[in-house]
Formats: sequence, structure tokens, C-alpha cells
Amino acid sequence: MQKGNNVVIGKNVILGDNCIIGNNVTIYDFTVIGNKVQILDGAVLGRPPIATKNISRKINAANPLRIGDGCVIGANAVLYSSSTIGKNVLIGDLCSIREECEIGNNVVISRCVTINYSTKVGNFTKVMDNTHLTGNMVIGNNCFISVCVSTANDNNSFKPNAVFEYKNNMKGPVLEDNVSIGEGAILLPGITIKKGGLVGAGAVVTKDVPENTLVLGIPARTRN
Repeated sequence: MQKGNNVVIGKNVILGDNCIIGNNVTIYDFTVIGNKVQILDGAVLGRPPIATKNISRKINAANPLRIGDGCVIGANAVLYSSSTIGKNVLIGDLCSIREECEIGNNVVISRCVTINYSTKVGNFTKVMDNTHLTGNMVIGNNCFISVCVSTANDNNSFKPNAVFEYKNNMKGPVLEDNVSIGEGAILLPGITIKKGGLVGAGAVVTKDVPENTLVLGIPARTRN
């Protein structure tokens, strides 16, 4: 193992063979890291989430963070406990991945991407810079999500004088396999983009998108 300066490794951490750890990295207790993983400067791995009284969602972070073989974790990325990262995943600088997420194999998560709780990302999927993936979202295999895409899982929080209350039925968008999302698109709660669906740049998707269909505009619609 190659280790930089000011590295903090908690108790019962499992580190695979031939890992490279940069400067100022923090690895929390019980984190499991595979072979040939490169962790760049300032990354924080296995961070337990901390709630305040105004957080109504029950946080479950009892399990360790697990990172598969051959991954690269970017500078100042923060990965929470109870998530699983597959093999050969690239996580860019300044990313944040919350608890109970599942990231597949051969995935690219680019710079400054934020992934909220309990979200699944399939194999060979790419998520580009400054995109936000909401909680309870499902993304299939071989998907492409361009830069600055925004997703949501709650239709009520924007209402005037609304009192936020977390509900277990809050559901983010579902993207089936081979879906492509254009730059700056907005995907609203509960919608499903079927296999091979395409969403144009800047579109606002309010309804399900059929298989192998292109939608454009605000609200997003098919074009003849």
C-alpha cells in the first residue's frame, strides 16, 4: 500500500492489495476497500450520516461502505456508510454519495455529482458533472446522464406553507436500460423512462416516456 501524509484510518478497516491513498484522506471504521483502489487527496470514505431534529427521514447507516476492486475515488469526494460501490468505478472530484446507495460495475460518476440516499445505478452507466440524483431513484444499465441534470422525489415540498414530512412512498425517477438524458433536463418524481428512451436538453419530464422514444420541451413531449 502506498499512503500519503495525514491519512486517518479507523478501526477494523479492510484494505485490499496495491491500494494508493493520497494525502489528508479519512477512512471511517469498518470500511471495506478492494484491491488496486486509488483514493485521491482529501477523500472521506465511510462517513456516517448525522441527523438533526428537523430531519424526519429515519437514517439507516449501520453497515460499512464497500468499494470494489480497481476503483478511483476523486479528490475531496465524500462516500457515506452503508453504500456499495462496484468494480472499476470512477468517482470524480467533489462527489457526494449518501447512505444505502448501490453503484454497479464500470460506472463513471463525474465531478461534483451528488447522489442522495437509497439510489441504485446500474452497470456501465455514466453520470456527468454537476448532476443531482435524488433519493429512492433507480437507474439501469448502459445509461447516459449529461451535465447539470436535476431529479426530484417529492411533489409536495414546493407548496406554499408546506410542512415537510418524509413518507416512505417518496420515489425518484426510474430509468430503464439504455436511457439517455440531455444536458440540463429535469426529471420529476415517480416518472419512468422506458428502455432506450431519450430526453432532450433542457426538457422537463412530467410523465412516463415510452420505449425508444425521444421527448423534448417543457413539458417534455414526443415530436413527430
